[in-house]
Amino acid sequence: MKSTPLVSVIIPCYNVSDYVEKAVSSILSQTYTNLEILIVDDASTDDTLLKVKSFKDKRIKILEFQDNTKKIEAVNAALKLSTGDLISFQDADDWSEPERIAKQVSRFAGVEDLGICFTKYRYTGAKPSEPASISVTDEELKDEFLKFGNRSFTHLAPTMCATMMITKAALNDTCGYHPYFTGRVAEDIHWVYRILKRYKGSAVEETLYNIRVREGSLTSLQFTGKNVKAAYSWQLLSKVIYYDIQKGIDVLDPIQFDFMKRVELEACEEALTKSILQINKLKLSYESSTRYKIGKLLLSPFLYLKSLR
Repeated sequence: MKSTPLVSVIIPCYNVSDYVEKAVSSILSQTYTNLEILIVDDASTDDTLLKVKSFKDKRIKILEFQDNTKKIEAVNAALKLSTGDLISFQDADDWSEPERIAKQVSRFAGVEDLGICFTKYRYTGAKPSEPASISVTDEELKDEFLKFGNRSFTHLAPTMCATMMITKAALNDTCGYHPYFTGRVAEDIHWVYRILKRYKGSAVEETLYNIRVREGSLTSLQFTGKNVKAAYSWQLLSKVIYYDIQKGIDVLDPIQFDFMKRVELEACEEALTKSILQINKLKLSYESSTRYKIGKLLLSPFLYLKSLR
């Protein structure tokens, strides 16, 4: 690889006018300057595009979509246009530390079979936090993604796919996001899984990426009930990976359509069962509390009088 390879940084945007300027600025101010920045506006209805166009830097290319694609189609379009030797990502509501790109690029130097590299991260917002440790080695990353849902290194915090940098070869071999995951929340993990099946992985164990915790993001909506597909995405992804690794069956292949429908139903049932168990556990915990027992005792005379009517 070249000593200063071109890095394509893709920034997908959708209604993030309050945050996008900081996200873009964090890439423009990187200590590593050989960048191609592809900003993708996925049919925003606020001032996101206006703010993106206010940046005057020859490294920036803007892609505009008239209809919202729920990220996957828009990002895949940007990937096809990218010309970098390495490809990185920046979520439009997060931001990177100045040395993020440089330190990831240096990890690829001289390692021919390294296909993907991550960094450590921190959560920002009302309750800032930072994981003690994440998957750093190829063994740890393969354990996390190739055994999704059944990892051995359970003490490690999740790897954040937003921090990833990949080689052009890894992109060419995997072709980006699988369209099946449009509107779901597991598209990143599935893509990383496919990369790690073919290439080695690594991570820079320095906090170089900042994740903004906010309401309204696609990830946060998975727990609101507003996105039914997202409600069972993790169970479904676990099954997709299991059948691929353990059984050699690509359930996302169109010829497996009927089988995939069965797998979806199983995942949905598992998610529903898990939710019911959690609700029952919460109910039992509440009914066992001293506050509940006192309240029930205080109400008992009124309930008795009501029964006499």
